[in-house]
Amino acid sequence: MSTTSVPAFPGFLEEMTVEQVRAFDPEIVVLPLGSTEPHGPHLPLGTDCFQVTRLCHMAVRSANENGARALLYPTLPITNNVNFRHFPFALRVGVRTLMQMLIDIVSQCWDDGIRKVVFVNGHGGNPATLDATLREIAGMDNMPFVCWTWGAWPEGVEYPIEHASDHGGEDETSRMLWIRPDLVRQDRMTNNPFGQLRIPGLLKSAKFVRPWHLYVPESAGGETRASSAEKGQTILANTSTQLSNLLVELSAEPWDERFPYV
Repeated sequence: MSTTSVPAFPGFLEEMTVEQVRAFDPEIVVLPLGSTEPHGPHLPLGTDCFQVTRLCHMAVRSANENGARALLYPTLPITNNVNFRHFPFALRVGVRTLMQMLIDIVSQCWDDGIRKVVFVNGHGGNPATLDATLREIAGMDNMPFVCWTWGAWPEGVEYPIEHASDHGGEDETSRMLWIRPDLVRQDRMTNNPFGQLRIPGLLKSAKFVRPWHLYVPESAGGETRASSAEKGQTILANTSTQLSNLLVELSAEPWDERFPYV
């Protein structure tokens, strides 16, 4: 008779059997949202998916080790991406399509007995759709409590990034150097240019959808040569701890029709 023990499952739905899911009796569902899009000459198109998946793996595992019953869904790899449409194979679905996908997923969560859902976003093109989706869900009957997060940074802790960038810069490069260094073209790391606005006030007093072939012509922007795996590990360790703490609190608090208020 084999004496090999079966390892405890951490709550990753893709790795569980139906019997394990039933025995786990999840209290909360976590859904990561990624993207498949260009990230410059040095990073893979799956950068957003790799990052948000690792963040959620770390957070859910830690939360469940501390008493939560969080069930991690597979990462959505294709989301909103219209501003990248001039680049090849920047995968995308429309705003209404993503909204309906999320509503359908949340509705099924309710049918499966889940009353709390957390969307963890890993892509900058999604926040407006996520906000609108939450408002749509709030007006519907028989739907769980739903929130979304990027993963917070702890107060009083210095952020390790020297060169700010909102796409393919030091931050994302550092994370990928820790998560998947085999996919980072370190020989192509450089200071990628940003496009310059004719009307600088647009960034301060208005919102618009940036055409990214003009904003980041190399499909990534900013200095990347100060990136390091150590910085990436620090970022993910801190953000996953904050997310884990949130999941523990959400899981512990009983759901009722007044949730999350007393």
